[in-house]
Amino acid sequence: MDKIAWITDSMAFFEPGEAEKIGVHVIPTLLILNGESYREYVDISIEQLNQKMQDDSKISPTTSQPSFGDFVTLYEQLLEDGYDYGYAIHITSGLSGTYSSSVAAAEAVGFPLYAIDSYTGAANQQELVRIAQRLVAAGNDPKEVMSTLETFKHKSHFYLIIGNMETMRRSGRVSGSQFLLANMLNIKPIVQFNEEGQLVPFKKVRSIKKAFKEMVTEITSKVTAQGVYDRTLYIGHTLAHTAAEELKRLIVTEHPEINVRITQFGPSILAHAGAETVGVFWFDDISLPTT
Repeated sequence: MDKIAWITDSMAFFEPGEAEKIGVHVIPTLLILNGESYREYVDISIEQLNQKMQDDSKISPTTSQPSFGDFVTLYEQLLEDGYDYGYAIHITSGLSGTYSSSVAAAEAVGFPLYAIDSYTGAANQQELVRIAQRLVAAGNDPKEVMSTLETFKHKSHFYLIIGNMETMRRSGRVSGSQFLLANMLNIKPIVQFNEEGQLVPFKKVRSIKKAFKEMVTEITSKVTAQGVYDRTLYIGHTLAHTAAEELKRLIVTEHPEINVRITQFGPSILAHAGAETVGVFWFDDISLPTT
């Protein structure tokens, strides 16, 4: 039996210890603060980053994809450990060059790799890893696994309600005038991944209550037409436990047949979108192939 490695990056936001339990190697995204680099989850947690941002209003953290060298080190180690090949599921190339670095590093060291640009992130990226593992366990070969993952990635839904416009103002993603207007009108921008895995505007609404209502309406529209894979929908958040629970309540009230799981984002989302950011993600209902 082939010895298979599983690889992803920290933008999948596995809970601490969860990736290790299912045998997944996670390469961390880098966060840059005042010229210093921190590895996501390894050197800094979301709580620690939030504290730094609260302590110093001038801090404007940025993120950087995992280094090519980190991938080279991993793939060399996998070869040394006797792995026959690996599957890598990475954050959408619409946000990061992680996928390209991973593929290039595997080629550089001669490690056989089946890699996919997920066109998504967070819990949906996690779910693609689990789907791939289920497919392999069921006896599907790499061609069948990759074909199925390609189908899933084009049936992904990902919406994000930006929590803190101040964070976006600090980083220069919005102008001072845009920030003031958004604050005055209590505007909550909602963004989504498009069909190419790029983050694009969806809607702007006034108040988190209206944003949640918009999300439930969108979920109902999509779920009625395409269903939900594994009857499971995910909510992600940046230190917004109460808001996440409220959104879950609204979704379950409308769709009691859906299992809603709450997860927490990592420091990288906090760096870009700020605290109190909330997102919802799921896949259309797709049947896995059988052998």
